[in-house]
Amino acid sequence: MQDSEANKSSKNIEKPQLYKWRWVMLILFTLAVFMNSIPGEIYVPPSAEIQEIYSESETMITLAQTSYVIMHPILSIPCSQFIVKYGWASATNIGVALTIGGSLIKLLVNQTGFFIIVLGQALIGAGKPFILNAQASMAQNWFYPESRPSIIIALNVLNLISNVVTLMIPGKWIFRNYEYENTNESITQGKDLVNQLNMVCLFMTLTLVPCFVFLRSVAPTPPSALVQQEEKKINTKKTMLKILSNHNFQCCLLAYSVYLGLVKCLVLILPYLIRPAGYGKGEVSIAGSIAMASAALSQSTLAAFIQKFKNVKTQLIKVLMIISTGSLGVFYLSITNGNLIFIYFAIGLVGFFIMPIAPVLMDISCDVVFPISPSYAIGIMYIGSQLLLVIFTQVEAVIVGGANSTMTRVTITLILDMGLQLLGLFLFSFIRINKGGVTQSTHVISPIDVQESLVQGRSLFQKGQAFSSSYVGSSFFNAQASIAFIGTTPTAPYTDYEKDQKQPIFTSEIVQWQNGDINQQDQIKQQ
Repeated sequence: MQDSEANKSSKNIEKPQLYKWRWVMLILFTLAVFMNSIPGEIYVPPSAEIQEIYSESETMITLAQTSYVIMHPILSIPCSQFIVKYGWASATNIGVALTIGGSLIKLLVNQTGFFIIVLGQALIGAGKPFILNAQASMAQNWFYPESRPSIIIALNVLNLISNVVTLMIPGKWIFRNYEYENTNESITQGKDLVNQLNMVCLFMTLTLVPCFVFLRSVAPTPPSALVQQEEKKINTKKTMLKILSNHNFQCCLLAYSVYLGLVKCLVLILPYLIRPAGYGKGEVSIAGSIAMASAALSQSTLAAFIQKFKNVKTQLIKVLMIISTGSLGVFYLSITNGNLIFIYFAIGLVGFFIMPIAPVLMDISCDVVFPISPSYAIGIMYIGSQLLLVIFTQVEAVIVGGANSTMTRVTITLILDMGLQLLGLFLFSFIRINKGGVTQSTHVISPIDVQESLVQGRSLFQKGQAFSSSYVGSSFFNAQASIAFIGTTPTAPYTDYEKDQKQPIFTSEIVQWQNGDINQQDQIKQQ
């Protein structure tokens, strides 16, 4: 009775005011996301030429990409804690400063050496979690809660577009007419083009200077109640240990890390893979763009199709894993055939069939760690994929031979990749999910420790609909982009079915219940 009266009174309360200034916040933040993402793969199309120009090993060249990537998993937790403590605007400004600073020092490459590009990329990569982990906080501080999923989805689409731009700038513009020759004139021209590429990146990042002046963390009256509900202190260590000790989560984590790390690795070493077929930077730009476009298409179609069949979701994922291995075999055949259209078609198949695996595995991982906040599961899985990406890229760049790649080396590399895909299938086959684990809910996957659940009767699904935040955080290059790793709340509320109500229960409340339970256990132990 009291609950119904409280609900009626809450409906009579007017919504907090929305400020026109929110659009300035959104535009500047969107620009920061876009400009920070562009340098990630900027050296991929001309990587073979850059290796010859600076007489560097393939390991050093790929390090220019992986140094950017590895910084996010390393800094995710500290950055998210910084966002909680000091606000998303301060964090974004730090990310912007690192992006501009990294772009600036790369201009010294011809005076110092290629290592300065690796250092600059690492600085830009260090700015990435300060920006991307702030998305949910930005949305909930300036927009109504129902607007947040749309904002985050739009940011992920923009991130995909930025990666297409990344591949097109060097391959189809700056290095378009350049062919390396072992002469002083050719080397000097190549170095000038690299410097020109770095200048373009710097000028683009300078558009972020207004962020330092205009960004504000909180509106005068924040429109989202999540701002007040957000938990500022959490027992991170115990929560992490609980997640990592979960058998089903381990299966999802290992399979997800292998597949997502592998597909990104293929993009980074793509210039070396198609070089024996006689193709260079221009073809790499188009092939990489096709892979990303097909990946985005598959996530909105094939992944959504799989989600409709919840009862056989794991079986469908296993079938998709087998098909994706076959698509990689088709890609190998296209390289040996040498037909450019066939190569474009095959790389599109690889992106189309591998990428739907990522959001579904992420969705399952959110289920199996319930009632723990799904943001933890998403963050850990992203870290795993990025760590394997770095390992795969460094090892396979050596195996394929870099700029001196041969068809034999390409064959060995792709056989290894297909073996890794089968390994991911093998690891995922150990998952054991029981149906109907949550009391009076539509949840079809049993959460961990149901008998100890702090929120029995609360489900990740409302009216049987799939948990939306798992999709938002699964873009082709950015699994973490939708949800801040720690300190913010996911895009969809939990729903209370136990009392036949539809009252939203947000993740911050669940974290409070978890911390309360942990504190009670600690007090009992001390007594």
